[in-house]
Amino acid sequence: MAKGSVRKKGKKWYYRFYVEDESGKMVQREFAGTESKSETESLLRKAMEDYEAKKFVAKPENTIVGMLLDMWVEEELKPGNLSNGTVMAYMGTVNRIKKYPIGDRKLKTVTAEHLQAFMDFLTFGGQNPDGTTAKALSKGYLRLFSAVLQGAFRFAVFPKKLISFNPMQYVVWRGKKEEYELFADEDGEVDNAPTIDHHQFLMLEDFLKRKTILHCSRCR
Repeated sequence: MAKGSVRKKGKKWYYRFYVEDESGKMVQREFAGTESKSETESLLRKAMEDYEAKKFVAKPENTIVGMLLDMWVEEELKPGNLSNGTVMAYMGTVNRIKKYPIGDRKLKTVTAEHLQAFMDFLTFGGQNPDGTTAKALSKGYLRLFSAVLQGAFRFAVFPKKLISFNPMQYVVWRGKKEEYELFADEDGEVDNAPTIDHHQFLMLEDFLKRKTILHCSRCR
């Protein structure tokens, strides 16, 4: 039976347990839990049950995207020199990515097409696996998702050597084009004030001239 434990780092709990690698050596794997100890212990029990049931072996070919994200957080993101705010934002994004189907996909099967479809889904919205409708994310959130995936897949190439190339380098951002009309205001709105033709302009000009002359004659 796999052995495991939980520990608290900052406000969050983490769970870890030992698995057998390709050489038969027992190695420890740690994953992010929640801010609740009992919830994290529940995640640990489920992970160990899955391990025992599937006889999971910690080989590169068995690594899923969610596991890669956890490794990236623990081994590169947290020890790095980014600000606490950025680290927390990235960790929050990691947890969100793991909730999507791509989080359960085996790393070695992920292609640039999968990642492009995922980013397009985030950009334009669509239907979630549970049938609910997902709204398009803002540019700020899209940048977070892109940065996390770029960093994690680059980390998978080196130093982890789990894959041979980074499929995220082929993903492009297909943002919605912002169409502006001539004379639109700073918010992109067109001024719908009525316009006059040249003849009406000449009549208005003549009227203003006569009004000005009349006003000046009364000032004498």
